[in-house]
Amino acid sequence: MSAIETDCAIVGAGPAGLAAARAAIDGGVRSVLVIDRDDAPGGLPRFCRHPGFGWEYTRRLETGPGLVRRLIGALDPARVQIRTGTTVQALHAGPRLEILSSGAGAATVHAKAVILATGIRERPRTARLVPGRRPERGILTTGQLQQMIARGVPLHGKRLVVVGTEHVAFSVLLTARHAGLSVVAMVEAEDRPMSYAPVATLVRCIAGVPIHATTRISDIHGETCVSGVEIESPEGRRVIPCDAVVFSGDFVPDSPLARSAGLTLDPATGGPQVDQIGRTSAPCVFAAGNLLRAVESSGFAAIEGARVGAATAAFLGGRIGWRGQVSTIAIAPQFRYVVPQCWSFEVPGLATLPTSLRVGADLDSARVGLRHDQALLWRGPVRRLLRHRRIRVPLSSLSTRLPGSISLVATPRDHP
Repeated sequence: MSAIETDCAIVGAGPAGLAAARAAIDGGVRSVLVIDRDDAPGGLPRFCRHPGFGWEYTRRLETGPGLVRRLIGALDPARVQIRTGTTVQALHAGPRLEILSSGAGAATVHAKAVILATGIRERPRTARLVPGRRPERGILTTGQLQQMIARGVPLHGKRLVVVGTEHVAFSVLLTARHAGLSVVAMVEAEDRPMSYAPVATLVRCIAGVPIHATTRISDIHGETCVSGVEIESPEGRRVIPCDAVVFSGDFVPDSPLARSAGLTLDPATGGPQVDQIGRTSAPCVFAAGNLLRAVESSGFAAIEGARVGAATAAFLGGRIGWRGQVSTIAIAPQFRYVVPQCWSFEVPGLATLPTSLRVGADLDSARVGLRHDQALLWRGPVRRLLRHRRIRVPLSSLSTRLPGSISLVATPRDHP
């Protein structure tokens, strides 16, 4: 088994991993190895030819492939090696990676630091416990549909029913239109679309696609190929003729590697617990991007990757140590999760991860507060807090504080 030496190994070549590589090199890291199991870098954006990718990171409304080209073009090939078609089979202390490539075989990677950026995966039909028949063709996830279209794999028929109404679900409409397909309906189990209301309005009124809320699939018709779906709503049951069902959204972090390595995982997100610069519970192992929680945009993931890459460079350069005294960020029962989950008080002058805070259920009128010990450091405006929407909290205000307890609270409109 061959051995590979590198300063920093990054697992995952999506937006977070590629942005982390750029920031690590800019911060003075001499060598970076980026590892990805797919046949080319870029992650899912490389299969999405419609605009809307990377805005937070590049301030450009680019297509998925356009964003990937920009991220790869920013890398110095003399210092960053991207190895695709390679699976990381194990992460050990050291840190040390066991990898297996389709062409080069097995190897051991010895790194001074590792950044996990393995991203997310969609739960398929089986994981969502959808009943009904199981046709051989026509049951897909968003990622499968996008890859098939990008690779020129023929689809059976042209009529799609999309299950889910998160942001990515509406991108299926653009992907379908590019491929000459039509979306005949969208189905959502919740009582409203999970994306922005203006997007849902445009889809209904301009694209003419009906959105069925408070609705579930009770059966999938067809033997060899999908011929329709039976939906159940408060109005009763009906059958929508279609040629394929696309299960969209319902993402989970792709965390088997982190789990097998013994990293502490957040039970609410399924991803690794990290502090404000992406340090995990394992020494010398950082994490960034949608591995931390599902799901944020490609631009948001790239920002996280860049900040974790810069922190990794500071660690390797001796400007910061590993985690010292850490306080867990406690969250009120109204919240589903927060990322980062803890705060290290000894980190000077580094950009921190942008906060991902989500409520578990819609709150019509509330405000979010950040407390350190008994002091209220920040209080947001009164607003409607919606599940599946990120809430911004300036955790950076903790940077001047001494170690103490940290909590995020939600108070009603009339609370003093």
